[in-house]
Amino acid sequence: MIDLDQDGPIARLTLDRPERRNAMGTAHWQALADVVGRIPGDAAVVLLRSAVPGTFSAGADLSEIAHLADEPERRAPFRLALRAAANALAGLPMPVVAAIDGGCHGAGFVLALAADVRVAGERASFALPPAKLGIGYPAEDIGRLSALTGPGQAARLLFTAETIDAAEAHRIGLVDMIGDGAAVSASIAANDRDALVMLKAMLRDPGDPAHSRAFENSFGSARFRSGTQRYR
Repeated sequence: MIDLDQDGPIARLTLDRPERRNAMGTAHWQALADVVGRIPGDAAVVLLRSAVPGTFSAGADLSEIAHLADEPERRAPFRLALRAAANALAGLPMPVVAAIDGGCHGAGFVLALAADVRVAGERASFALPPAKLGIGYPAEDIGRLSALTGPGQAARLLFTAETIDAAEAHRIGLVDMIGDGAAVSASIAANDRDALVMLKAMLRDPGDPAHSRAFENSFGSARFRSGTQRYR
């Protein structure tokens, strides 16, 4: 269901389970964490996308998680597998772009929230239905959601379980832009990989004192030297 390939500096993670609209069970979350761990270190950007037209991810596979009602021993493995995948994706050193063209529902949000840049296609839609199902949602991902949209809009999405379109998702800050995620990835990949990694680290933890030296050292990069040669 999860394919990894590389096109120059762009590593592409592709969800491809059309029969379940890219819904993911425990084994799929585990597989995603494993695949993320194999992303080449020389990639400048990761593009997370779907190969299924009209769908990004339907979230958790309901045919599997329905069994969690009567099989409590399967609950923790599901939660831990989901957490491992989300944290692996969010923890990548290079930028991650989520190209969301179609439905992004339930646990599909976990994937989108782990990205650095979320680009919605015109057909994108978003819904968080846990309240309808009578279940909760991972607290870590609620924190990420609230950081993006603010607590009021996060509460609205969680409490109403309503479906919103790409324009509304952009308005409330859930996605960063409406457009072509592949084009955004190509724009990022045209830049210096080491600078991208440094800038992502600074965004993640602005208070790290190591950033001051990293900023100073960046002026010695080959890219900077060649790019400023004509000004000397």
